[in-house]
Amino acid sequence: MARMLPELTEEQLKGLKSQAEARFYEECRKQLPDDVLVIYSVNWIYRDGRGWLFEGEADFTIVVPQSGVFAIEVKGGGVSFDSVTGRWQSIDRNKVIHDIKDPFSQAAGERHALRDQLLGHPLWRRWRGSRVTLGHAVMLPDIHDAQQLVAPNRQRPIIGVDTDISALVPWMAQLQAFWTQTNESPLGAHGVQLVEEILCSSVEVRPAMRAVLDAAEQARIRLTTNQAKVLRILGGRKRAVIAGGAGTGKTLIAVEKARQLAEMGLSVLLLCYNRPLAGALAASVIDEPRITVLSFHQLCDRRIAEARKAAGVDLLAEAQEAFPGHDEKHLFEVQMPFALARSNEVLDAKYDALVVDEAQDFSDDYWFSIEELLREPEQGFLYIFIDENQALYRKHANLPVKDETYRLLANCRNTVPIHRAGYAFYKGDAIDDPDLLGDPVTRMAADDDGQQAVAIASVVKKLLADAVQPTEIAVLLAKRPKARLYGLLQDQKLSGGHSWTIEAPGPHRAVLVDTVGRFKGLEAPVVILWVGDEVIDEKQWEYLYVGATRAKSLLYVVGSARAVDAFA
Repeated sequence: MARMLPELTEEQLKGLKSQAEARFYEECRKQLPDDVLVIYSVNWIYRDGRGWLFEGEADFTIVVPQSGVFAIEVKGGGVSFDSVTGRWQSIDRNKVIHDIKDPFSQAAGERHALRDQLLGHPLWRRWRGSRVTLGHAVMLPDIHDAQQLVAPNRQRPIIGVDTDISALVPWMAQLQAFWTQTNESPLGAHGVQLVEEILCSSVEVRPAMRAVLDAAEQARIRLTTNQAKVLRILGGRKRAVIAGGAGTGKTLIAVEKARQLAEMGLSVLLLCYNRPLAGALAASVIDEPRITVLSFHQLCDRRIAEARKAAGVDLLAEAQEAFPGHDEKHLFEVQMPFALARSNEVLDAKYDALVVDEAQDFSDDYWFSIEELLREPEQGFLYIFIDENQALYRKHANLPVKDETYRLLANCRNTVPIHRAGYAFYKGDAIDDPDLLGDPVTRMAADDDGQQAVAIASVVKKLLADAVQPTEIAVLLAKRPKARLYGLLQDQKLSGGHSWTIEAPGPHRAVLVDTVGRFKGLEAPVVILWVGDEVIDEKQWEYLYVGATRAKSLLYVVGSARAVDAFA
């Protein structure tokens, strides 16, 4: 009897959406030997034609100590292939025809993804063999004649049909013989153990930041399968770009990657664009002295000060002379970045590793200076985390890492209603709905700014009366001018000793009021989004996307009827 992961009961098998998979699971358990490991529904990453990696799932991974690792795709019902159009279709029990993906291409992708996850993981170095056997096959338990599907890329040994599922041991023997080459080593019991550790072990990390943490989050949080998978694969690579939408865990992975690098004895710069996010990140790694957390302009300030102290050079004065200009934007976008670049010429202080969050907000012109902060600019560790749909400040993406992009495609922050409200303003690869159900988004329309401020205050008072903590609430402005709006809210007095705090976390009895741009990268259990008519234009949709997705559990949208209707 094979060892099954996870171990499913008969009741659980009956509840599976695919009864073909349930049958194959049961037959594997009954027929295959005791030393064989069968992993059901293991996640993988697939590299598409552009070199980008997308997440997917292998139906079954069969790990055989006498040979190797095999990805098995299971398709129930009738299956047909049109060689002229290249279309695959399935026919279900009700005789309904469905277009499906090429199951053999899927299985091949699963095999390549298994190779990436195994060979790219540091644990795999412990395997004593020379080269591992990796194969794939498609099991079609409701098909009788396999010959109809045989083609140059679909040899008979990698096709399973009804007679094969009844005789899995000889079918697996044919599959192993087909894939095994003379220069490959048997996996062995130790290899089986390593595969299990790499593909199935839990991955836990410390929480990066939260406006407030509930009891479960205060200890440790478990990564989603996709996040754990990305961390495992990154373990074997020194440079990578990780992309994903809001709530997919980019910052969480960035913090944990910085910790892993620091635990290797490396000096790490964890860099982001927003100063409020930098403050939250710094608090989350305060126990790790090898990690330096800075926003981009904090980094510029620090390097300018260090150059003045160590070398007696005023880099900012040099920049102002080379690029004259007195407005704040010119200072931040031209003069300070130039001073940072010059600092690399006069300072010896460098880092072993860089982890960059919010990369979408970094100008293309910044990257050379950032890379030069590494002791080994071309060989040092560099991990870049990006969401193009959160590019509130600029629209550049000429990143210094040219390898494949890892894509996070599951939202693990928001409830379903919040996810759908925010992602209505998102452009990019589809992000899966979260598993968290929740209350609908509440929309509140009022005619003018003053009435809208009153509506926001009434929501806050009701939440506080319902025992929601003030630090769990964030009022975010996607509306201008902010100074006037801040004043309107401060005119609304809160009861019970509660107050408003503007653009900075205040005392524990204060409710934060900030802008969407400043709060980017952060989150709160409850968000009240104050929307202006000026940001419902499609060119400004990222403000609505970013603002809505800051909310974990409850989202209120307040504005004019026209602005609120954008969230219909």
